[in-house]
Amino acid sequence: EGSVIAYNILRFICGVKDGKRMKFSTLTPSDLVEAYENSSPHLDFSQVEAGLTRHYMDWYFGINISRALTLSVEHVGGFWTLSAGRVQGPTLNILEERQKEIMKFKPAPFWQLELHGVLDGKKIIALHEKDKFWKKDEVEGAMGNCKGKDGVVDKVEKKKHKQYPPFPFDLTTLQREAYNRFGYSPKQTLDMAQGLYEHALISYPRTSSQKLPAKIGYKNILKKLSGQKKYEELCEKLLGRKFLRPNEGKKEDPAHPAIFPTGNKPKKINRYQMKVYDLIVKRFLAVFADPALREQVRVEIKVDGETFLAHGIRTLKSNWIDFYKPYAVFKEEILPEVSKGDKVKVDKILIIDKETEPPSRYSQASILKEMENLGLGTKATRAHILQTLYDRGYIRERSIQVTDLGEAVVNALGKY
Repeated sequence: EGSVIAYNILRFICGVKDGKRMKFSTLTPSDLVEAYENSSPHLDFSQVEAGLTRHYMDWYFGINISRALTLSVEHVGGFWTLSAGRVQGPTLNILEERQKEIMKFKPAPFWQLELHGVLDGKKIIALHEKDKFWKKDEVEGAMGNCKGKDGVVDKVEKKKHKQYPPFPFDLTTLQREAYNRFGYSPKQTLDMAQGLYEHALISYPRTSSQKLPAKIGYKNILKKLSGQKKYEELCEKLLGRKFLRPNEGKKEDPAHPAIFPTGNKPKKINRYQMKVYDLIVKRFLAVFADPALREQVRVEIKVDGETFLAHGIRTLKSNWIDFYKPYAVFKEEILPEVSKGDKVKVDKILIIDKETEPPSRYSQASILKEMENLGLGTKATRAHILQTLYDRGYIRERSIQVTDLGEAVVNALGKY
């Protein structure tokens, strides 16, 4: 898109068809000078053609379909600006299909058997190994087998595993994380990230990369960040290392690296932008830290032939988690220390009535991920597309519901 914008300015306003091309990912003076000194002599015309093709496709599909929808409303005496296109339409259809699944869903009853016991003076809760009983007489039979009896630990399994740091932020993962942590919509996050970029606090946010090339200068950024008291201690820990190697993901972007802080001190930004800035800095620091070490525990308890399972998980070494606080959230389920043969005094066994649940509605974070997986839109346009669906009245609520109008548009597009 940037290449197309520059090309159109050159040919329509300046009256020329080519020019030098600078490429940079931050607005820091050093990066801008380097980009100028290493500018290419020509525009990247392959990118220009790709962008123009996208514009033509948007025109043929978006403009014409949107006009047809709006005129159809006028034809019956109404007035409402409607729109659809090669990304809006499929995205709305995904949301509508999920809504249909939910509406058609019929819950099925099932039962679970839960043991509450005491082991060495400490409480322990375990679930029957079958998990779901689809017939009530079966769960009642299993409960009857356990009545008035205590249990014994039959097996204890412990597995340690490494929990690696998260990948550096691309735009989509930043938007999803900001939504989950702060409730910011994808468009709000993009707007705030753009503001941080324009203040030379972070790199260019419209990227799909999860790579941090060494040329960005890891140590230099960390040294600058250490000048901010909030990050000083964490930065010093990383600067004391012999090597700095980020935990990178597979996603790449030919134009820009993953989002990273420049190290400059924030000055004139609001508290909402500050939250996004802190999230980006903490993520950047975390990717250089060591993996966390966690332990999973699985305990089998036998009660007269019936097997119950208790699961625990705990963090042994937090490592990168300390760098990403308070945004790293992991479940901790600590079980009492147990060994095979330990006696479990059964306090009570409960039959729990439950029903199967319908698929969950999409949130703004989850539909963004689905759009990315299906190749709908680009990292720069998905937030705008989603906001347009809200603005047009096609969808509503944080847990996304398709409105009657949105359903009518989907049906019309499907029919014609």
